[in-house]
Amino acid sequence: MLYIGFSTRTHRLYARILCRHFRHVAPVLVNKNKCIIYQFIAPNNISLITIKHKDLKILETFGWKFIKYNGPFTPKYAIKTKPITCVQFTKRACGIKNIAIQTPDALFRYINHK
Repeated sequence: MLYIGFSTRTHRLYARILCRHFRHVAPVLVNKNKCIIYQFIAPNNISLITIKHKDLKILETFGWKFIKYNGPFTPKYAIKTKPITCVQFTKRACGIKNIAIQTPDALFRYINHK
């Protein structure tokens, strides 16, 4: 099962200026009680964070919103393409090819309408 997490907080200056509501996005792969967050840190630097399913509820209290995504998920391909932003990484990992999506808000609207 795949969730895509959207955060309202970030330390990046350009994200605070360009993004209105959601400022960071990360795909979350869920297997039984184990969750893996593919956290985009910098170009060519994706960190895998292992958490438990109950920790997703804790993250929701700190400004994260998780949406279930039914589609292909290929994180190895996305890492090889050397994305520049967290949105590019998530789009490539989920197989979304819409070039109009450049911010977490646009990705959130796209997934909700799908």
